[in-house]
Amino acid sequence: MKTNAGLFPAVRTEAQQSDGSRYRDITNTERRSLTLAGLGWTFESYDSFLLSLLLPTLAVQFGLSKAQLGLFTSITAAGQILGGILFGYVSDRIGRVRTALLCIGIYSLFSGLLAFAPNEHTFAVLRFCGALGMGGTWTAGAALIAETWHADRRGKGGALMQMGLPIGAILAIIVAGIVSDVNGGLAGNGWRLLFLIGALPFFVLFWVARKTPESPIWLARRAEAQRAGQEATGSGDRKLNVRGLFTAFAFIFFLQYLYWGVFTWTPTFLVAVKHLDFVHSLKFVLSLQFGAITGFLLFSALVDRIGRRPMFIAYLLVGASAVLVYILSANTVLLMIAIFFTGFSVNGIFAGAGPFLAEIIGNTASRGFFMGLAYNGGRLGGFIAPLIIGALASTSGGFVLGLSTTLLAFVAAAIVVLFAPETRGKALS
Repeated sequence: MKTNAGLFPAVRTEAQQSDGSRYRDITNTERRSLTLAGLGWTFESYDSFLLSLLLPTLAVQFGLSKAQLGLFTSITAAGQILGGILFGYVSDRIGRVRTALLCIGIYSLFSGLLAFAPNEHTFAVLRFCGALGMGGTWTAGAALIAETWHADRRGKGGALMQMGLPIGAILAIIVAGIVSDVNGGLAGNGWRLLFLIGALPFFVLFWVARKTPESPIWLARRAEAQRAGQEATGSGDRKLNVRGLFTAFAFIFFLQYLYWGVFTWTPTFLVAVKHLDFVHSLKFVLSLQFGAITGFLLFSALVDRIGRRPMFIAYLLVGASAVLVYILSANTVLLMIAIFFTGFSVNGIFAGAGPFLAEIIGNTASRGFFMGLAYNGGRLGGFIAPLIIGALASTSGGFVLGLSTTLLAFVAAAIVVLFAPETRGKALS
């Protein structure tokens, strides 16, 4: 079978045939790349969020303490970080499409195997292996979108891909609810069935990947390398844009600090400090997720029209305002509105992450690796935030102080954006 990257059928890249001046010019190639990257990210989000839903059940099934349950989350985060960097490197060598499918296959396989885990030790090992694929899915998919979508609408493509994050979380809630109703709860075999369902994405997305053209930029680099008798990433511009890489890393670091600081501790803060009891309700979770979807959709509609920097600044302002409401108000109505706008801003701002990282890092034969390094290295902010806030949260005043550190992160992220160049419409090669 003749292929365009050694595995998939050759398809002419229509992105090269469009002048990209209007959103209605979105090509089949762009749609197919979005389908693969977006669904890959959606199912990864399903798999990731599923663990959060099942932690209480796993505690009973395996007889685990809260500290031991926390290890599952830490192992997942570690695997995602390593996988995001590793498979960024791999995608520079074998292509974005094949790497995306490989990563989807990895997390699908190990999610399915979790259904048969006999104890917590086996579960932890399988979860780490699956998380490697989870981290790599974002890196390969984001690079594919950045290199396939026309510069005039690249932001839209990246935002629509990132919308898989809340959609996957909502999907996990719905599927868990159905399985719980049918099975009479998630104990016994209910939780195992949920993980077994997590093995299905590969079988769906294999056929999507077969129809998805490889990145034309990656193909051009490979052709150039072959003419030079070198490996795929051995040719072209190897210059490292140090300032761009540092800017990308710092931006993601502060966004991750915000995300994990706010979403890890806000429910506990509202219960312990504001003495509210609705934070574990479905309406609380859905308000966050539908706020996120709204944020992604608005970002996708405006980012290519008004630019990256104005959108980032606006979302940071909205998010900081929502956190201020958490800190200063105990009014239930105001807090529910703030919850929606927290999802809108703190989640929604990630809509611009993929295209911005690709553009700010610039043209390099190692774009996938550097995008993975910046995004996943920046996850350190998400590791630090819960620790700092948790250490300060021994008293109500300390808790307020801890959550207020996210306001500093909002300011720091805004400073990074203000010093970064505007990259709207930047050509990639």
